[in-house]
Amino acid sequence: MKQRTIPYRKILLSAGSVALSAALIVVAVFYDIRSLLIVSIPALGVSLWRLLAIYSDIMKRIESVFEVIEGNDMLRLNDNPQYTDNAMVNFLLNRIMEVMNSVKMQIKEKERYIELIMECANIGILTVKENGIVVHANSKVVNLFGLRRFSHIDQLRPQSELLAERLMNIKNGEQKVVRYVNEMGEMTLSIGCSQMMQGDQRLRVITVGDVNNMLNQKEQESWDKLTRILTHEIMNSLAPVTSISHTLLNSQLDADKVQNGLQTIHSTSERLLSFVHSFRQVTRIPTPQRSPLLLTELVEHAVTILEWDGIECSVEIVPSETMVYVDRTLMAQVLVNILKNAQEALASVDGERWVRINSRLDISERIVIDISSNSGPIADEIVENIFTPFFSTKPDGSGIGLAFSRQVVRMHGGTLYLSANTPAKVTFTMVLE
Repeated sequence: MKQRTIPYRKILLSAGSVALSAALIVVAVFYDIRSLLIVSIPALGVSLWRLLAIYSDIMKRIESVFEVIEGNDMLRLNDNPQYTDNAMVNFLLNRIMEVMNSVKMQIKEKERYIELIMECANIGILTVKENGIVVHANSKVVNLFGLRRFSHIDQLRPQSELLAERLMNIKNGEQKVVRYVNEMGEMTLSIGCSQMMQGDQRLRVITVGDVNNMLNQKEQESWDKLTRILTHEIMNSLAPVTSISHTLLNSQLDADKVQNGLQTIHSTSERLLSFVHSFRQVTRIPTPQRSPLLLTELVEHAVTILEWDGIECSVEIVPSETMVYVDRTLMAQVLVNILKNAQEALASVDGERWVRINSRLDISERIVIDISSNSGPIADEIVENIFTPFFSTKPDGSGIGLAFSRQVVRMHGGTLYLSANTPAKVTFTMVLE
């Protein structure tokens, strides 16, 4: 492989010619040799022209390389010293193009990766310039707006001026809700915004989700679970009634058989009535009659209702004068339900058994009540159903305790959830405003 060389020879000859011509001009002026001056001045001009021609040629090559890079075109300069005097220059320019193309490929791969992530998201995502031009929008947001292509926020103005304005004016960190109607129907959209810089350009990353659809999915799942439980309970109650009544109708009247059959029908009917009564308890919770009271008083009232044989129960309220604005009767029942569940779970625990009730204020000044026990973890297949109405693992359980409790807490504007489920501790947490 022949060595690539910069055109030193041309440059040196041209530079030498310039220097020599300039020296001859100085000598001609100093000694007043006009003939030498007439020869040296044109020679200097020719030498300068050659030097500028070499510089111009190199600059044109560099300019053409950058044009190729900007235009995403392909170009390779001849860097074989057998065919060009500019082999080294061409070689370096080819290396610049290779590096730049490699960087551009990496950027495109990252863009495809980000686009793939956006497409996999279960929510609409779009990136928007400050002037409303949509840089990218995933298929979720395009389908949500009922568009074929989404290139500018103004495309939404014919359907909803309000939605277009919200998308144009939403700021970094803001969350907005807007009603949107198109041929697909009415939707309540939740809009969030984050901001990023791409070079010297500010982009907003906007998320768009259909609140109604999310709620409908959750509601449908809840109704499916409830329907399965109702069907199971009613069929279990009616099956023996149907069977026994058929037997009695098709058999000779025997006092003992009739007595046993009627007794079975009676007990089954009582269970069905009990189930219906439980159902009414969950679906007809009275409106809370709220009043201020000390949390310590409420907790101690719930604790004294239950028996604590062999179980250590401790209460810690911080600060001790914490006040709550709740329905005393309903909230006391919530505490009793959770504590009773803890007691029943502790029945199978050997050794030390304890229940701890702790209350604190979080950074938002909300009241956080933790009810913990060392009853052992709840099985994973049970955890997802513990708040489902009528779901119970106890032979004689109604399955409404936790469902009722969560509903009451929600009616008070709070939340109730399982916050810890480990071998060392199981904790139900209640958060009240």
